[in-house]
Amino acid sequence: MSEGIVPLRRSGEERSPIARVDIAAVELLVSGEAISLQTARAEVILKDLRAQRDQLSTLLADLRARGLTGDAQIDEVNASLISAINQGIVQIDLFIAQARVLVREASNPT
Repeated sequence: MSEGIVPLRRSGEERSPIARVDIAAVELLVSGEAISLQTARAEVILKDLRAQRDQLSTLLADLRARGLTGDAQIDEVNASLISAINQGIVQIDLFIAQARVLVREASNPT
C-alpha cells in the first residue's frame, strides 16, 4: 500500500526533477495508464530517456552531415563532439535497458 503514497514536497521543491517525475507519474496512474506508482515512475523516466536519446541522435546526424570544414581545429572539435555524443547515446541505451527491466518488474509484482 505504501507504494501508492506520493511524498509531499517542501516549498520550492515543486520544480525538482523528482517532483516532476512524481507529478507525471501520478497523472499516468490517475488516467489508468499505469498499474502502480512505481510502474508510472518507471514509464516517465523511460519516456524522458527516449527523448534525450532522440535529441542526441538529431545532434549527431547534424554534426555528421556537416562534413570536414578544412579547419583542423574545428574538424578536431567536431570529431570529439561526435565521439562524446556516441558515448552518451550508448549510456542512454544502457539506462533505457535498465528502465525497461524496472517497468517489467513493477508491472509483474511477485
